[in-house]
Amino acid sequence: MNRPPETDNASIRRRIIELLEIGPQDARTLSQQLHQSEKEIYAHLDHVDRSLKARGRRLVIEPPVCLGCGFVFKERNRPNPPGHCPRCHKTRIQKPCYVIA
Repeated sequence: MNRPPETDNASIRRRIIELLEIGPQDARTLSQQLHQSEKEIYAHLDHVDRSLKARGRRLVIEPPVCLGCGFVFKERNRPNPPGHCPRCHKTRIQKPCYVIA
């Protein structure tokens, strides 16, 4: 039985998984290695998380931290970084890192 050729998205997501299996990565590093925009990486990370859950694994998001006051975004479950800090309202936020568990 012939399989249809894989889409570009599937191969990018597979490559993201391979890179995350090596160790923690942030979206900027992933975007540079995969020649994709950070915005596209965030969209792919949602799909990567679903794929990993189907395999009994999960995408762990190391929470972003406000560089102004040190607030840690512990409750945030989305892969994209927040726009501003809820405590001090500054926008200098360390972006989250991702790793596979």
